[in-house]
Amino acid sequence: MAFTATQYLFKASIITATTANTVGSYTVPASTRGMIIGLTLANTATSNAMNYADIGLTDGLTTYFVARKTPVPPGGSVVAVGVEKHVLIATGSIQVTAYATSGLDAIATIVEIT
Repeated sequence: MAFTATQYLFKASIITATTANTVGSYTVPASTRGMIIGLTLANTATSNAMNYADIGLTDGLTTYFVARKTPVPPGGSVVAVGVEKHVLIATGSIQVTAYATSGLDAIATIVEIT
């Protein structure tokens, strides 16, 4: 019986989203799966404005939303993925959209499995 080696690689991805701008935080490399073990959103506004975010996972063709219009308070943060884990297939990605004029930082922690 042959065994194949599996490689686990930890990565962090940091993005900044602005008004109605959907950005890809992380894309899984070919022949790899990515497990999202953490995703935190932080409102980086200098004003006292509430920010909202959509968080979606895509398989390369279709986006499936984990959360829609998630409120992120001024000066605060929200743990969007922490307890439950999400697995992305090869070429899948994380998409984040902010809804306020100020910025929103998203920090994802991913384990790549090859």
